[in-house]
Amino acid sequence: MEVVMTNLEAKQQAKASKGAAVAAPATFDTKSEQIFGMMATYLKQGLGKPLIPKVDSVFCFEITMKKGQKPFAIFEIDLKNGEGKTQRGAPAKADATFTMTDADFEAVCLGKLNPQIAFM
Repeated sequence: MEVVMTNLEAKQQAKASKGAAVAAPATFDTKSEQIFGMMATYLKQGLGKPLIPKVDSVFCFEITMKKGQKPFAIFEIDLKNGEGKTQRGAPAKADATFTMTDADFEAVCLGKLNPQIAFM
């Protein structure tokens, strides 16, 4: 995940340095929404296909603004079927559900927070 984020950030910075405006779609108001948008793009390009047999799972992420609050957004990452997909909304059946703050989700994806530490 960290490699994907680093590669996408590098591409955005390269475009920005060439004078092209780089802006997230208007629906992406939080870091987690931006990250899930990048994941969706990655999977739509078929780049996640090698992960499907290795991961073989559907994940649900419930994102909150602060610990203890109700989720403001729920996302599905399907790394079990087809070429994989990411979409907003709860999956019909998740193999695992993670509830975390927007800030913690971003930190885990950027490699700044160890997922095991976040779990504890």
